[in-house]
Amino acid sequence: MSKRFEEKKEAFELLNKELSDLIPLDQRIQNRKTEKKESGDAQTSSTPTPAKGIPKEWLEEQRALHEKYKLIERVYKFYRNIIQNMSSSIICMDMKGAITFLNVNAAKTLDYKIEELLGRNMIDIVAEPEKNGKIIDLMLIENKRFESKEVKLISKSGSVIPIGFSTTPLNEKTEQIGVIITFRDLTEMQLMRKQVERMDRLATMGELATGIAHEVRNPLGGIKAAAQVLEESFEENDRRLELVSRIVREIDRVNNLLMDFFKFAKPVKPARNYFNVETVIDSIYLLIATQLTNKQIIFREEFSDVVPQIYADQHQVEQVLMNIFLNAIQAMPEGGNLTVKTYTTTIGDLPHLHWSDDLFDKKLPFVAIEIADTGCGIPEESLEKIFNPFYTTKNEGMGLGLSICSRLIAENNGNIHVDSEVGAGSKFIVMLPTR
Repeated sequence: MSKRFEEKKEAFELLNKELSDLIPLDQRIQNRKTEKKESGDAQTSSTPTPAKGIPKEWLEEQRALHEKYKLIERVYKFYRNIIQNMSSSIICMDMKGAITFLNVNAAKTLDYKIEELLGRNMIDIVAEPEKNGKIIDLMLIENKRFESKEVKLISKSGSVIPIGFSTTPLNEKTEQIGVIITFRDLTEMQLMRKQVERMDRLATMGELATGIAHEVRNPLGGIKAAAQVLEESFEENDRRLELVSRIVREIDRVNNLLMDFFKFAKPVKPARNYFNVETVIDSIYLLIATQLTNKQIIFREEFSDVVPQIYADQHQVEQVLMNIFLNAIQAMPEGGNLTVKTYTTTIGDLPHLHWSDDLFDKKLPFVAIEIADTGCGIPEESLEKIFNPFYTTKNEGMGLGLSICSRLIAENNGNIHVDSEVGAGSKFIVMLPTR
């Protein structure tokens, strides 16, 4: 480790200490004695009596120095507190890339203790070092400055944290001795960005689906009417009757698909009311009980003792929960466990769910409905796509079910989120407001 780094490290470490800790112990003891004496003198007389054998001017000079010391300490603590309490994270590195300083928020973001990172090379905590190491080289070798650049860091636990950072040269007189990096965790912002992109896709597909549905549905009515006339004109043993009947069935199938298009494109405006979501879950269980038994799936309910009524459209909530239950059953062809939990929470308690701060109070109580299965799970690369229209991994179906669910929950001022692991199962969390 270079001598320059040792000097700078010692300087930066001062920011994490009390100024009084930097004064030798014997001097601190002498200062305390002086302060106590001055305090006692102040109680007996406003004019302190000089100690025996010590010139009065020396004591006055000592008091003046002590006042300056206290002023310096107040200024020092003020600036230290600014740096350590900033919402932005700060990391400083020397010209060799060694970390010489970081504030409390930087250590917290990366899940390290400050002393664990001091002296380590910046490249050690950068994701994809082969690619992003070039960015560090540009900072140190070419003195390039970055503004609102995005990159990924690695926390102590190994998780990847997306950050947005800006850099400033750290100069001492005319010489650059390092780089100051200020950054913010972009995890929440990226999740919100994905939600906005998904809503944009849904809106675009909705407009497209509406146009297609109208154009296709009108001629379908004429085709079905003509097929039904032909159907009535054939004898029961006529082979053509079966073909015409199949035409009618396929038309009905296409018509049902078009109805799904309409639900997706223009969901019915919610008729919100207060109701008990656990009653809705019990009613759905009665409808799927036979399928659960046939597939040897164990159904468990873990309802919280006190769950308030939710304020939403009961029919639409039932439609969403039914869709999720049926997907869970299809994911466990060999049997398994299907567990549903209900509890009261807030937006702030579930950081992976995001609403606009302008619209929702993070302390507003919501009812969470967790539906977990022990099925095949969803691959990580598919998790971001499952709410997209027409995306499906099944042999049957058009991939509109979860898209419609997402749209209906959004219309009811709620949120839907999924966690999944291949081979372990999936867990859907539906959040619905209580008012």
